[in-house]
Amino acid sequence: MRPGDPSLSPEAIAAEEQARVSERVQGIIDDRQARDRVDTGRIHPYFGKLRAKLERQMDEAPLFDMPSLPRQLLYSWADKARQFGATGSPGAAPPTRAPPKPGELLAQRTRNNPEFNRLRGLSQAGDELQSFAHGVSTLKLVVTLELLQGPDGTLREVKLVSRSGNRAYDDYVLQAIPPALAKLPPPPPEALGVHADGIRTLWAVEGRVVYVRKVSEMKGTDTAYLAAAAAVGVLAGGFEETTGEVYVIDVRNPHFECKSRLLRVY
Repeated sequence: MRPGDPSLSPEAIAAEEQARVSERVQGIIDDRQARDRVDTGRIHPYFGKLRAKLERQMDEAPLFDMPSLPRQLLYSWADKARQFGATGSPGAAPPTRAPPKPGELLAQRTRNNPEFNRLRGLSQAGDELQSFAHGVSTLKLVVTLELLQGPDGTLREVKLVSRSGNRAYDDYVLQAIPPALAKLPPPPPEALGVHADGIRTLWAVEGRVVYVRKVSEMKGTDTAYLAAAAAVGVLAGGFEETTGEVYVIDVRNPHFECKSRLLRVY
């Protein structure tokens, strides 16, 4: 096209290709190191405080037009059916997951004893009810964000890496980040992941509907519900050791819960 143009020489083309490939390979290396820092726990407590601030800022999120209780139950049933097809049990744990639930242990110990079938069924039903109430097997909204901060922790930019499919939820998360970071003390300059040119991290913010409620928030009008739930065997809950709060399943008052998860520290 342009005889004598040095940019079209084989040497120039090879140099451009080498620079492009080197940049791509370095990006892969940086991304792997950033992931390994999180996976191995080699991160400063500052990022744990940042996660806690983000979740506290989103503590009273709306429901975002999430599906109703019957649709959530149907989704949960389908999810358990997929697990059954893959593992042979609706509550089976993948090899890399935490220790098995009580119902799974009971199923293992009494597999060949038909006298324990009813007890095993009740225990597994309780496990699945807890899983559903805490949003483990319900529909979720997940948005991935990249945070760019200055060395002192001040927010410079928020990049939307992947959307959740719900624009209102995405906007809510994006609006919650600036005030959350504004309340956070600056990190120490020697902390791993804090560089002279700033801080770069990748986060996933997962939102889900949960059906649990603090007993301390219940009033006298809730007595009938608690009695009815206990009568049909669905009154279950949990105890939070750090706060001393007791939780029970309450399908009448669903609320939205947001959890932040750190994916990369560059």
